[in-house]
Amino acid sequence: MRTLIRLILMTAMVVAVTSGSAGEGPRLLLGEDADTGETVWIGVVLPDTVAHRPYSLGGWVMCLDGPGSVTIDEIDLIRPSGGIVLQAFSSRLQSRTRTMLGNAEQPLTELGFPARSPAVTTACKEKDRDGLLTELGLQYGKTGDATAHAEGVRLTYSSQARRRTVDFDLDVRLCAPDDTHTKECADL
Repeated sequence: MRTLIRLILMTAMVVAVTSGSAGEGPRLLLGEDADTGETVWIGVVLPDTVAHRPYSLGGWVMCLDGPGSVTIDEIDLIRPSGGIVLQAFSSRLQSRTRTMLGNAEQPLTELGFPARSPAVTTACKEKDRDGLLTELGLQYGKTGDATAHAEGVRLTYSSQARRRTVDFDLDVRLCAPDDTHTKECADL
């Protein structure tokens, strides 16, 4: 009898865990090598940056680990220093007629990104079908003319009313004009 009760309890626990996982919604994937699944580190160094100007970066694809939809609620800088700020973020579907952003000294909205980031709905598996995913755009700035830096970004998103985060190892350095003391800036 005790064995039967244990078996029933274990079966009930497995069903509860499985049904809870299915209702959590898809996870947002960003910063992973598409072929290996390993996390990639990206470093961006921009020369001669000044205060209160937009420095937009893009070209990173996001997708979902399954069908559904996620909404990016906020993006925070990881270990910011020197007055670096994230002025805006957005996303857009990739296009066969438009190249991905790269970098530009313009606001994201002037570069074809919507003012409000739409939900991400493209599953990673759909890439095999049409090759188009969702591009992330980030607009940086700084509060002073000194070199500014952030080690990454943390995206907070909602998936079926559950909030989650994903960190992206995007090391961004906005070099001050004539900065010869910071190695990354002096190497430019």
